Amino acid sequence: MPKQPNFVLFSTDQNRGDWLGCAGHPVVKTPHIDAIASKGTRFTDFHVATQVCMPNRASLLTGRFPSVHGLRNNGAILPRSANTFVDVLAEAGYRTASTGKSHLQPMTGIRLPEAEVDGQPIKEA
Repeated sequence: MPKQPNFVLFSTDQNRGDWLGCAGHPVVKTPHIDAIASKGTRFTDFHVATQVCMPNRASLLTGRFPSVHGLRNNGAILPRSANTFVDVLAEAGYRTASTGKSHLQPMTGIRLPEAEVDGQPIKEA
């Protein structure tokens, strides 16, 4: 079996994609991001599911629109039962981690209730 590739997904917050040194911005200096980008793949075309932070991050992880995964506004909770690409990677033997602010749910260890859409639990595919 071939060795699985390693990869890191960086998601920055509150900046335009062209406000990076590696994207050619004439003023903004981002040397650390530029160094990482020079050694990997940098995607230059990205479309969002919504302009709101938390629902869009949930869409990135689940591959679903907010109307399907249920996290429709900031301050809501992505259900623990939501199937994310991180879950798929873990099942395939990857070791996964998240650092920084994921803005998906409180990381307190407190068991949260499942999210609902229109009074019904969100069903996973």
